[in-house]
Amino acid sequence: EEVQGPWQVWAGVIGKTDVDITCNECNDNADCNLNGECKKDGKCECYDDVEGVQFIGQHCEVRLKDDCRTIYGEEFNDTWSVVPVGWGKGLFQEYDRPVYVYQGGSPLVDDDNDAAFLIYSGDRWFGLYQPGWQFLFGETFEPFFKASVMNYHAFWDRAYNSGTWIVSDPTTGDTPVGVDFYYIGERGNQFGPYGALYPLQLNNQTGRGYFRCNDTNPYLYGDPFQNMNITGPGRRMLHTEGMFDNFFG
Repeated sequence: EEVQGPWQVWAGVIGKTDVDITCNECNDNADCNLNGECKKDGKCECYDDVEGVQFIGQHCEVRLKDDCRTIYGEEFNDTWSVVPVGWGKGLFQEYDRPVYVYQGGSPLVDDDNDAAFLIYSGDRWFGLYQPGWQFLFGETFEPFFKASVMNYHAFWDRAYNSGTWIVSDPTTGDTPVGVDFYYIGERGNQFGPYGALYPLQLNNQTGRGYFRCNDTNPYLYGDPFQNMNITGPGRRMLHTEGMFDNFFG
């Protein structure tokens, strides 16, 4: 048979190794991190309510506190929640983390027409923004939700380019609380894999985090024990420098 193309010489060595493949099943309650019961089918049944905590994940390794079922952004007090979406079939998860649904409060989102979600994938939280989806909330929204949210993953190029709005630092945390977030600005060959990133944190502070749970108050300028209004003069630098106008106006 005639060789098609140039000749190549391979000088490598074929080695041997042993591979052990084990099903991702539980054998006892310890495999459920003692946060659930191991059933006969090898699946963990996680505890729903242990002192205000619900455990989720294949091995009940993720803790969702009742106080963190609704979280708030520091800049606009924008609200996100894990409450069921319309058809009410419980807590939606992606990669063993809860999916947070935008409820309102941000001037960057049209509360009457648009929808947004926080989804965990590839060790980051991604904000998926869907203009014009608000009217679908209800029974007709279910297939759209499953197709665009439940199938989302970090390297799904189409979803990232068309709908991903904000992105977090890498994290293994159970919720979006306690991790820095960034708006995604310009994209292209010049920029990193996630585009130009502009911090959501007040004053561009590193390590401040953007979201907080319901049991905490934002510490803005002044008395940390005073529940200050985020819509006051305590604005972050990016806002006062007009970057919102450049990328979202």
